[in-house]
Amino acid sequence: MKVAGMNITFKHFPFSYFLNSMEQLGITSIELWAGEPHLYVYRNALESIRSIKKEVKSRNMDIICYTPEQCVYPYNIAAADSQWRKTSMDYFIENMYAAMELETNMMLITSGIGDFSLPQEESWKYSCDSIYQLSKVAEREGMTLALEPLTKFESNLVMDTQGVKRMIEEIQSSSIKGMTDTVAMQLAGETPDDYFSILPELSHFHLMDGDGHSDAHLGMDDGILPWREYIKSLQNHHYQGACTLEIMGSSYYQDPQQAVRKSYEKIKELGIE
Repeated sequence: MKVAGMNITFKHFPFSYFLNSMEQLGITSIELWAGEPHLYVYRNALESIRSIKKEVKSRNMDIICYTPEQCVYPYNIAAADSQWRKTSMDYFIENMYAAMELETNMMLITSGIGDFSLPQEESWKYSCDSIYQLSKVAEREGMTLALEPLTKFESNLVMDTQGVKRMIEEIQSSSIKGMTDTVAMQLAGETPDDYFSILPELSHFHLMDGDGHSDAHLGMDDGILPWREYIKSLQNHHYQGACTLEIMGSSYYQDPQQAVRKSYEKIKELGIE
């Protein structure tokens, strides 16, 4: 198990600043958030990919997961509008190829959000069909799609372990793997043990603290979540993947390096590097 930094905390700084900060902290694995101003597939994609690839390699770092922005930008694979849905799938396919160019074999996806005017099952079918089509591309290219449950504030589809399990079982693709996020997990009343008991495999893990009632993604000990117990559970289950520090919020964006430093030092106190 290793700890990874994520550039979403540094979105108001140049990408090189993020990499320099990770280097100073001794973090050699990163999860690449693909969003402005660091990397957006519809603006200077080739130039951005080449620059990022060169900078990452020069520091002997590895990209353990590629995460396209999908909660803020106007892309939704569960949209009822067929043209919007197709545009959204095209966006994720473009990002999948960007991930491959960056030499990572894992891309994070979510279920999208269903139109509240429709029955949930209808939106579920739209999401399931979209993910199925994405999985065919992933299978062909040898990519893993890490399906992340969102919080109830972000989606009305895949929001817990059972949702991840159902989507995986309905799609039946070797490319789809489950993952979790400590905030979504806690809001769903679940623990890592639930994921290990219900899912065949846990491919990825977003580690952060939370306030227990909102989707705030806080630094370690800035909230109330028993994150140390979560880590102990991962160790007990011999989890070999990465734990990404997905720390977000205005209070962190002005000094992201300090925010990551404080959390990373607390994690290292548990003997994890």
